[in-house]
Amino acid sequence: MAGGSKDYIVLASDSGAIAVLEFNNKSRRFVTVQYHEFGRTGLRRLVAGQYVASDPRGRAVMLAGVERSKIVYIITRDSEARLMLASPLEANRSGSVCFDVVGVDVGYENPVFAAIESCYEDSEGSGKHLVYYELDLGLNHVVRKWSTAVGDTAHKLIALPGGNDGPSGVLVCLEGSIEYRHFTSTGEMAVYAVSIPRRSNLLNDTRGLMIVASAVHRMKNAFFILAQAESGDLYKITVDFAEDSVRRVGIKYFDTLATAASSICILKAGFLFAAAGGESGGSHQLYQFENLGDDDGACFSAEGLSYFQPHELSSLALVDEIEGACPMLKSQVLHVAVGEEAPQIYAACGTGARSSLKIMRHGAEVSELAVSELPATPRAVWTVSGGSDLIVVSFAGSTLALAMGEGDELAEADNALGLALDEATLAVCGVEGGGIVQVTPRAVRHVMSDGRVTEWVPPMGVISCAAVNIRQAVVALGRSGECAYFEMHAGVLREHAERLSVGSDVTCVALAPIPQSRLLAPLVAVGCEDQTVRVHALEPHRCLEALSMQAVADVAHAVAVMDHGLGDLAMYAGLRNGLLVRAQVDPVSGDVDDTRTRFLGARPVQLCPSGQSVVALSATPWLCHVQQGRVRSTPLSYDMLDYVAPLGDNLVCVAGASLRILSIDRLGASAALTCASIPLAFTPRGFCVHDVSRYFAVIEAEHGRWAPAHYAAKLEESGAEDEALPPEQFGLVRNAGGWASLVRVLSPFDGETVFLDELPAGHAALCLAPVRFGNDSYVAVGCAVGLSLRPRSCESASIRLYKWTTDGTGLELVHVTPLDDVPQSLMQFNGMLLVAAGRGLVLFDLGIRRLLKKAQSVVAPHLISSVHVHPTHPDSWLFVADVQESVLLVA
Repeated sequence: MAGGSKDYIVLASDSGAIAVLEFNNKSRRFVTVQYHEFGRTGLRRLVAGQYVASDPRGRAVMLAGVERSKIVYIITRDSEARLMLASPLEANRSGSVCFDVVGVDVGYENPVFAAIESCYEDSEGSGKHLVYYELDLGLNHVVRKWSTAVGDTAHKLIALPGGNDGPSGVLVCLEGSIEYRHFTSTGEMAVYAVSIPRRSNLLNDTRGLMIVASAVHRMKNAFFILAQAESGDLYKITVDFAEDSVRRVGIKYFDTLATAASSICILKAGFLFAAAGGESGGSHQLYQFENLGDDDGACFSAEGLSYFQPHELSSLALVDEIEGACPMLKSQVLHVAVGEEAPQIYAACGTGARSSLKIMRHGAEVSELAVSELPATPRAVWTVSGGSDLIVVSFAGSTLALAMGEGDELAEADNALGLALDEATLAVCGVEGGGIVQVTPRAVRHVMSDGRVTEWVPPMGVISCAAVNIRQAVVALGRSGECAYFEMHAGVLREHAERLSVGSDVTCVALAPIPQSRLLAPLVAVGCEDQTVRVHALEPHRCLEALSMQAVADVAHAVAVMDHGLGDLAMYAGLRNGLLVRAQVDPVSGDVDDTRTRFLGARPVQLCPSGQSVVALSATPWLCHVQQGRVRSTPLSYDMLDYVAPLGDNLVCVAGASLRILSIDRLGASAALTCASIPLAFTPRGFCVHDVSRYFAVIEAEHGRWAPAHYAAKLEESGAEDEALPPEQFGLVRNAGGWASLVRVLSPFDGETVFLDELPAGHAALCLAPVRFGNDSYVAVGCAVGLSLRPRSCESASIRLYKWTTDGTGLELVHVTPLDDVPQSLMQFNGMLLVAAGRGLVLFDLGIRRLLKKAQSVVAPHLISSVHVHPTHPDSWLFVADVQESVLLVA
């Protein structure tokens, strides 16, 4: 907004509401500033919100629906300079369809919005038009100011800077060309056109390109536009102008991104962000500008066709990438991986040569930095002396001290700081004054900085558990139900005159963190055999006083008290039955409330504090941390761990008989799932898994593209030569109306393809299903030859039946059965193969040379899209989905 220093985000939802958001730097979250409802009939074509455009000067915003509806909100400020939305103004036009809306930069004149519309009720005005809508701020209404016809392939508008920065107006993107259009203040219409350069195609593909994303970047006394085509190619568009008149529009090839983005944004810091989404899918990518491409290639401005040869990234450099799973075409929840308790999500994702089979696990990604084998199976691990100098590992009857050597390799420490290495360690911590406190089952040892050692030996029994910080220590005395409390005085660890008695055997103990400007931890939490967790005070005026008690579902195996910076303390209790209990504890009164429970696994839950976070270890490791002002629990996608300790920004862990150093790469909503990708050649259309080998059979099909092998054969046949470009970066070569398909078998464990059957050119593999005939397993694949999507027709259709090999790692083609219509869905039903072809259902049984037709019926009014069995009557009832008439029940 004019006069402000903050940007706002305007969102239109499918519920018929507009929300204005601002970013709060303190909480790192978006905050709703304004929220208005304008539609109450749900997601419909007539409800505005499909398109949103704002005035470049921040004075108004327009929301448009797919059909008829357009509303404009005037943005103002109240007496306290808070953003306000005025009542909406309507600019509806009956019988019109909207394709895009942008705000035109007209300086500080009345705001103007441009839209591409098509009126289907007016026979004289058929076709698409570029329409200007003007908001009269004086009369407070919206008028239709100007309209001009544009090509029928117009689909996107790009607004140019105005005022002192540019000529104003819009670029209209059509198939194969871009036109500059503007209605000047003198009433004249300015039109300039330029063709979009195409890739050199030796097989003469003549279809034009469509622009899918664009970004305008302003510089001092100049600007340029980056526009991306559906092929992923970026074009740099320049406009030469003098005052309000445009002299020339130029376009040149800039670079090629791996996927077509849904939106691109140029940052002032010199980066380009490409947001993936829609049908193209892919990953969100961040690029850095290496140059502006002014010295490479020619700039075309004529209307005639021009060609270029794409190249590797030269003006941009990939900086970071957030992997995405859009579009997800098929998915199944399967338990394929051996040794994992939780199932995995197997999803066929992506389009074209960047397609993949993704294996998704719930958990944040963890990087393994180092692994060292230990002489025995350890029980626990700690870090002392600043958290990165010494690693202490406790075994059943001994202790090992390790240090980081040259080349970041772990080696046994020469100086163990006076630790008792012939005993197991229950707790160890560096204390104030440079010393260290080690708690063993036999004694509490205080090793001072000068090497002197003092020991406190319990009068009877042994020490069962302990908790230590830099100034305090609490140790549980065997099965007596008592705890001894120690404080640091004048550099010496001294026992408190009284002991903490809880009346039950102590299983675990934890000290609260020391608050800022305080010397001692105010609380201690004690887990007991009577299935309670008790909170006691440690402040001098009420030392060891009982404050509260929390009953839990089982005996506490571990307990931790953390300060997440949210006011109250957080107390965690890991129970023996695998439950994790989290509750809020008042740091003054010690009251416990807001108890929450989560099941982590069958193993007892071990708790390991790490900074302001807690690592909970059970069948799966979990990290309890703070994100955007809330405590969140995130599983870690890693093996089962036994104990964890902080090591700088990383974690040092013990798992079995090994010591590992791990790093958590990323936390947050985008890291909730860890993905492993197996690359595919074409867009996946379906997959199934073998029951025994757990290998996957996948069908892939690509429309309008050449398969690399077929393209090479076609070039060799024509005698032409072309440079082979990696399809993962530049996509597959276009082939209007053609199909490329294959059937593959791959291993989900290592991603290796063990079987590949590339279908002849023109074959489209559309669906597959696992089916059993007798004791043998088969895979049925529905195919069509010469398939046309609009109108829907094909030269021929068939079912290709493959048989799994004995070991389940390959397929053998048995026979091909012709069909009368395109197969849409396949499934096993009553020991036979059910095929949905066109409007009908056909039931096949196994034959020697082909499938044998057993029954046939026309059940759908238009076209069957999918078939599913009834969950309670799987042998007699079917749900049949039609493309227009919802779902039918067939018995």
